[in-house]
Amino acid sequence: MNNPNREDLEGLAGFYRLLSRLWVAEIDPEWFEALANGSLSEVAADLGLPVAGPAEEVIEQLATEYCRLMIGPQDHVPPHQSVWTEGQFQGHTAVSMQRYLEVVGEKVDSTMSDHIGVQLGVMSLMVDELASSLQDDTKRNSLKELVRSFFGEHVEWIQQFLVQAGKSTESEFYSRLIAVTGEFLAEERREWLTPS
Repeated sequence: MNNPNREDLEGLAGFYRLLSRLWVAEIDPEWFEALANGSLSEVAADLGLPVAGPAEEVIEQLATEYCRLMIGPQDHVPPHQSVWTEGQFQGHTAVSMQRYLEVVGEKVDSTMSDHIGVQLGVMSLMVDELASSLQDDTKRNSLKELVRSFFGEHVEWIQQFLVQAGKSTESEFYSRLIAVTGEFLAEERREWLTPS
């Protein structure tokens, strides 16, 4: 990321925050309202995230699909990096994530530390911090390196998850969320991992 400005970085952090919340848990009534009719309705429409219909019915369908897709009990697509990169739940990546979580001052249940939603949330926090450090060259450069390192270590794997999740869902909402996340992270990969 060459010469970002504060506004662009704050927007980027906000988008990471949105994706984090959409992946970390199922859509509850509060989030349904925000996406369907509230503060996030324009964003949801711009992204093509379908959230129309009777609230209770749609919330139930989305919760069922979230659980089927990412929790199980069978044929689910685990949203945890350690499963994808090490073949086991709670491996070395979870330990590495705990270190990054300490750096950004976040505490999460240890079983969630390498979850896609948590990792996107950490990106949000680091990009937010980067946005507030643009005037301090030393801090800005250190943060850019931290973000690059984190992206390579803990975000790069997400593409594998998204490919499999895309094959496994029949939900229009989750199909679109998978596509949006994949497109966004492909662009972000070019920004953070392509040498300047």
